[in-house]
Amino acid sequence: MSSQKSPANPAENLSIDELRDEYPSGWRILVQNESIGYMLDALMDALPGSEFTKSELANKAGVSRQSVYSHLDLLVVLGVLKPVENSSPERYRVNTDNDLLELLHQVNGVVNKRLAD
Repeated sequence: MSSQKSPANPAENLSIDELRDEYPSGWRILVQNESIGYMLDALMDALPGSEFTKSELANKAGVSRQSVYSHLDLLVVLGVLKPVENSSPERYRVNTDNDLLELLHQVNGVVNKRLAD
């Protein structure tokens, strides 16, 4: 039988990068997967109220349909996309009243301005 005790706090054995992966910030959740970034970028370019099927979003974002299927729930939970009721095939509408999209547009503007200076 082992005489080792398990640590009171398992997080004590993790490195900083492992802790960040284990307990990601909201920012890390958005940038941890390249496909999410591509989808958000495509949705920022979309006209207000645009609607997409999963396949259309994959094409517009330049990602696989599997990536859209994997991350669509996150975009819905974040309020970036809203399911369109009674649509077949399922469609999703860009939520133009979403705070996150508004903030991403602001960040995009600041970055582009500073890079242009």
